[in-house]
Amino acid sequence: MQRYLFVLILVAALTGSLSGCKPKQASSAAKPSVTAQNSAAPSAPAATKAPATDPSGPPTVPPGAKAGPLDLSKVGPHDETYAHESLSADQWGEVALMYQSKKQYGQALSTLEQALAHYPNSAHLYAIRGALWLQLEEYAKAIADLKKSLELAEDPGVRVNYAEALRKFGRKDDALESLDKALADQPDYFPALFNRGVLRYEMGDNEGALQDFDAAIKVNPDAAAPYFNRAAVLWLLGKKKQAIADLDTFIAKAPKGQWRETAKDLRRTWQDQLEADK
Repeated sequence: MQRYLFVLILVAALTGSLSGCKPKQASSAAKPSVTAQNSAAPSAPAATKAPATDPSGPPTVPPGAKAGPLDLSKVGPHDETYAHESLSADQWGEVALMYQSKKQYGQALSTLEQALAHYPNSAHLYAIRGALWLQLEEYAKAIADLKKSLELAEDPGVRVNYAEALRKFGRKDDALESLDKALADQPDYFPALFNRGVLRYEMGDNEGALQDFDAAIKVNPDAAAPYFNRAAVLWLLGKKKQAIADLDTFIAKAPKGQWRETAKDLRRTWQDQLEADK
């Protein structure tokens, strides 16, 4: 089965935006796969390597704060070693986010290490570092930091990132449990609904995936990505006309770029197969 995957990553106070993997070229195989997103926005859907923010990637509706850049002149004096003795935990986090936004990941990690030395019980700082490890594909480290953040303070956004790290690490049952927990606390949380739909799809639960994508669309009908994923599930369930209608909606809502072109190619393939079935 050919797979067309979204990677919607909401990193906890890390980027506040979603990253998207490059889609494969459409082919005659008319069975795409669902897409997923990560979310860990400290207080936003399937899984492949996620590059930096790509305007051609799938659309998203990130909840939470947008990352940096931070105006260092407003956070007090600092020296060349960035020993910001006067900063709060949140301000340390903003400095790290400033570096992350510039793709200076080593400096971001060094800043977070210093910050955690000052604030070892900051759930926020662990969430930021865990999200950064997730972005850097260091999944074991991401799991450790995000788990620590959740032990200090429960947060549905961090739960979504934690679930994504678990999924990347091959622990899908644990990832599903984390997403269930996020939705128990916040039933209309869009990133958790979207990601659980992807995870259920990957685990062979197409009906469950369809329910989650239906719910995600109900929560945010303007977000394009769920329509693509729901189309993939509907096609696999034999609801071909509905699948094509969802692709049309995705094409209408998605920004210009490779994802929309992939959807157009896929729609032509599906339409040809629908005609051939008559």
